[in-house]
Amino acid sequence: MVNATFRGMKAGEQLGNLEYLVDDRVVAEYQALVGNCASYANLIADDCASMTLARFGDIGLTTVWRRFDFLRPPISGRRIQVGGWLKEVRERAGLPWLRVSAFAVDEIGTEILRSEAAFAIGVAKVPPEQVESILRNTPNNGEERSFNGHVGDSLPLGEWVVPSGQRFRAYEELRCELTGIAKPTDGHGDTQLLAGWLEGQFSQRLGDDFRWGGRLVLAYRTPATPGVHLVTDAVVMRCDKDHRGTRSVTLTIDVRNERKKTVAVGEASANMPSPRLL
Repeated sequence: MVNATFRGMKAGEQLGNLEYLVDDRVVAEYQALVGNCASYANLIADDCASMTLARFGDIGLTTVWRRFDFLRPPISGRRIQVGGWLKEVRERAGLPWLRVSAFAVDEIGTEILRSEAAFAIGVAKVPPEQVESILRNTPNNGEERSFNGHVGDSLPLGEWVVPSGQRFRAYEELRCELTGIAKPTDGHGDTQLLAGWLEGQFSQRLGDDFRWGGRLVLAYRTPATPGVHLVTDAVVMRCDKDHRGTRSVTLTIDVRNERKKTVAVGEASANMPSPRLL
C-alpha cells in the first residue's frame, strides 16, 4: 500500500536542491575512479541520495535500483544545478521504500541528466517482479543489425575492480566536496561508481548517441564488496529501425562477481543517431 508521507513529507513535494561545479579537475578525478571513457562527472555527486540524506539525515539507505537518462555531457567550468523530488513512498517486505527523482541542468539551462532511484530504508533485495520489469524486452528475430551485429549478440564489457581503501575514500571526499553533504561509508557508494563505469563503457562503444540521449537502468541484487572483480556482459535484445532510418538499440546487462553471483542486472538503450545531435 502506498503511504502518503514519509517523516512529514508528502510524495510529490520537492526534496531539495544542489549546486556544484564540474571543472577539469573534477572530470580528471572522476575518470581516475571509474575509467577514462566516463563522460558524466556529475554522477559522482550522487544527486538522488545526496538530497535524500540532506533532507532526512542518515536513515540507512539501501539502493534498490537506479535510472539515468543522459542528455548532454557536462561542460567543464559550468555550475550544475539540480532539483529533486520525493516521487513515491511505499512499503515492501516491511520496509519503507522511497522513490526519488532529480533533474540536473547547467547554469545557462543546458539539460545534463535526469535520474531516478529507489531506496529501501534498511537492508533489502530487489523483488523478482522488479527485475522482470527491468528486463521487459524480448529478442527481435528480424534481420536489422545493431551497432555491433545481430540481435542476440553478446557484448562483453570487461572487468572492473570495485574501488576500495584510498580510492573509495577519494570518491567520498570528492562527492562531499561537490555537494557539501557527508554520506556514511556503508557500501552505498559502489552502486554509483558501478553506474559511472558502465556509462563509460557504453559511451565508448555507442559514442555520442549514448552520451546524448542514452538510458541506463540498474537493479542491484547484492552489494559489491570493495576490491572485488566484477565481470559485465551485455546482450543485444532489440534493434528496431523506423522510417527515418533511426535505430533504437536495447541491451540487457548482467554484472557478476568473482563467485559468478549476480550483483546487478539492467538495460542500456540508445537511438542512433540521437535526436539530440540532429
